[in-house]
Amino acid sequence: MKGLRNILHKDLLLFAADKRAIALTFLLPIALIAIFYFAFGGSVSGGNNPVLSLVLTDLDQSTASRELVTRLDTLRGLRLEETAEANSRDAVAKGRRAAALIIHPGFADSLQMGSGTALELIYDSGRSMEVGILAQLLSASISPYTGAIQGQARAKRQMMQQFGMDESTASSLLAQMGTASAEGPPPAFRTSEISAERNNDFSLIQAVAGTAVMLLLFSVAGMGAGLLSERESGTLKKLLYAPISPMIILTGKFSASLLIAIAQLMLMFLFAALAFGLDLGRNIPALLLMIFSTAMVCASLGMLLASIARSRKQLDGMSTMLILTMSAIGGSMMPVVFMPAFLQKLALGTVNYWSIQGFYDIYWRNLPFSAVLDNAGILLGLSLVLMTISALMFRRNLDRLL
Repeated sequence: MKGLRNILHKDLLLFAADKRAIALTFLLPIALIAIFYFAFGGSVSGGNNPVLSLVLTDLDQSTASRELVTRLDTLRGLRLEETAEANSRDAVAKGRRAAALIIHPGFADSLQMGSGTALELIYDSGRSMEVGILAQLLSASISPYTGAIQGQARAKRQMMQQFGMDESTASSLLAQMGTASAEGPPPAFRTSEISAERNNDFSLIQAVAGTAVMLLLFSVAGMGAGLLSERESGTLKKLLYAPISPMIILTGKFSASLLIAIAQLMLMFLFAALAFGLDLGRNIPALLLMIFSTAMVCASLGMLLASIARSRKQLDGMSTMLILTMSAIGGSMMPVVFMPAFLQKLALGTVNYWSIQGFYDIYWRNLPFSAVLDNAGILLGLSLVLMTISALMFRRNLDRLL
């Protein structure tokens, strides 16, 4: 029993001294649980209240249209963004928003006539779940508002035509009755799809893009660890004593990681094409640009982690926590559009988000080559920043590496 107690005591002490093991065992699960709780609509106040964004254009600018906008703006779970009609349609077409509500001219007149409302909901069919929730939320709010006005307008017209009442008498009688026409109200809005026809499965694109970026991050982190392995084996010291500058060593490691990352991404997309029918020929130049920019930023992140970490064990712990967190927030594990607003904002700071959105633009939104330039530019710019920091940290920690 004494030997058992000694072994138990020793193992517990070793575990307590291993900060990486403690973080992976306790902190990482807690962080992931919190992320997924918020991602599925949870809130700190206790309640499930996902926030959906809707762009809105009011072309009528009447008292009735402004009252409707105010009514929608108070809805819990809906965030309105008023803008011009062209911007609304562009936001949906480019995938920045799932839907847009257009209040066309004549909205107030249509209510008073008791006819169909001049409301149009344009939507992206690729985000059917989000659009379905939005449509239900809008219908539940718009129908009672417009239905009451339209019903009274139809009832007034019916009383004037069938019973010969003047308008003031009909209005007074309806006010006393507090009722509307028995006829059901017309639909709250008409709908129209603005996105192009889809040739690829959304779930396939999400699986390929999300998994590819997450696995690539783990791969390049492992490749970046080669610096620390060479330090432990003494190879790095020999290279530094040779007539080779430290930056040449770092650039060589980066270049090797970049080439392997490009090959890994190309293999993943080729597999998706052969096994599941992903249409790779849709926009080859845009695909190659996104593969290159994604590989660049992932390889740069691997070099940064290797330049900061003091040991291979520390690198493994840092990379695991960072990559899993970025993947959960950035869209690798679930689409960002289903997350609450504050997580969507955090996603903008992840590599995963910009890469996955770029692949969405190519294979789901059918956008041209110019549409992915923003995503690729952000990834390449981030790569430059990461490599600059890596170079500074590598020079600074050169003595420690020896």
